[in-house]
Amino acid sequence: MQLIDRLLSQVENRKLPPRRSTLVVAVSGGVDSMGLLYLLIPLAAKYEWRLIVAHLNHRLRRRAISDEHWVKGVGNRLGLSVITGRVEVRTLARKQKHTIEEAARVARYDFLNRVAKRHRAKTIVVAHTADDQVETVVMNWLRGAGIRGLIGMSEWQPLPLRADRAQGINVWRPLLGIAKTELRQLAKTLHFGYREDKTNRQVVYTRNRIRHQVLPVLRKVNPQIKEVILRNAENLSGLEDLLNDHLAQSKKAVKLRRDKRSISFRLTQFNKLHPYLQNELLLWVITEVRGDRQDYKSVHLTEMHKVIDSKAKLSYKQLPGKLFLIKAYDKISVSRFKLKNL
Repeated sequence: MQLIDRLLSQVENRKLPPRRSTLVVAVSGGVDSMGLLYLLIPLAAKYEWRLIVAHLNHRLRRRAISDEHWVKGVGNRLGLSVITGRVEVRTLARKQKHTIEEAARVARYDFLNRVAKRHRAKTIVVAHTADDQVETVVMNWLRGAGIRGLIGMSEWQPLPLRADRAQGINVWRPLLGIAKTELRQLAKTLHFGYREDKTNRQVVYTRNRIRHQVLPVLRKVNPQIKEVILRNAENLSGLEDLLNDHLAQSKKAVKLRRDKRSISFRLTQFNKLHPYLQNELLLWVITEVRGDRQDYKSVHLTEMHKVIDSKAKLSYKQLPGKLFLIKAYDKISVSRFKLKNL
């Protein structure tokens, strides 16, 4: 089968995940995640992987409990371990002052992280497709993201949680080069069922507005817009490698220091960096301390620079995600706590 051969080539080229690994597979019940599961089963036999199905009920729809039972039934029939969880996403969104989309994303990765730790798994597999990649790039572009945002999602990356919680767990996205239409065809070929999520059609969510309103307009301008966006994202990924090299050199130049809850660097050396690398370093530090850089926009970088460039010897700024940027003489820190004397 062509799709299996493409995934097999990925695994062989990257040597990831390793043979005999335990993989936590995020399965919502939709065509993407069900296609992922059925593609992984023959690969699991070849590489002796242990597959664990993980399903989180967000309690956003009346049918959610039915979907949860359905996924559990499919997993059991396939002879796989199935772990389910439930969370009140609307309540979380209110408490965290996040959108429902963002609260659901955080809850989902937190759940997958717990499942992975419980089963000593180092790989979480998610079913993001080429269509999701296109939507992500457009969404990031509309938000004013930089080069990294225009690259979109990576096939393989650390779990987007705080480093002290993720503990070496990685996210694998093997379907990033596969279109949703191919997975629908796979469902017909292999005769497996899937659940349709009606909320995917509701344009109250940002991603859905991009899918149903923005991309159709762009397609009228250029019928090959999806292919163009994916090609540009791939081209920019080469530039990301170059940026990473410069960022690694910058970390050494500013005499980076870290502990469990903070990362600090020298102001004098930081001021010698190119402004773009300064921002890259700040965003990297935030990601390392917090686990991701969600909610961080150009306005936050501007506010951080105001503290860094101020003449005050001691000052601080509270940042999204309960972080603090602290300036103390020639030392700049991003921390999960505030100094008592500030």
